[in-house]
Amino acid sequence: MSVLVKIIIGVVYGLALSVVTIPLSKKLIISRSEDPGDTILLKNKLLIASLVILGVFSSVGLMLTVDDTPLLIRNLVLLIPIFSIAVVDSIIRKIPNSLLLVMIVTHAVYAVYVSIATKTSQVLIASLIGAFIGLLACTAPSLLRIPVGAGDIKYSGVIGLCLYLGGYLQAMVIMGLLALGAYIILKVTKKGGMKTLIPMGPFLSAGTVISMCFPLIDSLVSEVGVF
Repeated sequence: MSVLVKIIIGVVYGLALSVVTIPLSKKLIISRSEDPGDTILLKNKLLIASLVILGVFSSVGLMLTVDDTPLLIRNLVLLIPIFSIAVVDSIIRKIPNSLLLVMIVTHAVYAVYVSIATKTSQVLIASLIGAFIGLLACTAPSLLRIPVGAGDIKYSGVIGLCLYLGGYLQAMVIMGLLALGAYIILKVTKKGGMKTLIPMGPFLSAGTVISMCFPLIDSLVSEVGVF
């Protein structure tokens, strides 16, 4: 498949992704929020434009950087719940369990397929290790009385499940840098500080997508890829 064809497919999928994300996020927000006005933010032209641009860049990025076909399909499907989580959490500070379940099922299907095709259990083992580390990493701060939302803990575990240990660590570093940048902006503009509650879903999602597109640490899947 030529680079041009990959870019075209990425653009089309990215546009479709933004079209799906808005109504899906609206439905999830309505079912979880007591304020119907929360959905008004989904009509914001800046938000819509941002989703379109980010969706296109993410999809094109995956098309150009992921050579393993099953992994590419898995990643493109994962973009749907990842984008919706970012939108919903940024508006009502809640991460829907249904979206996490979609991510788990999507990765489970992929992991089982790769395990059967390669006749190894490496992917399944790596997934379980990643999930354990992801849950532990966000559970530990709460034990020290550092507030971490239950949704963030579960999302962290699912990210570990999908990206394995190396990808998870990269996603967390990126998430931390983005969160630090947000804090600096709030501080400079005098709109917040250390006590300002910032939804972590968008930052976790951004770290995950970037890590899927540009893995700095070679993933296990690239080593045992089917194609």
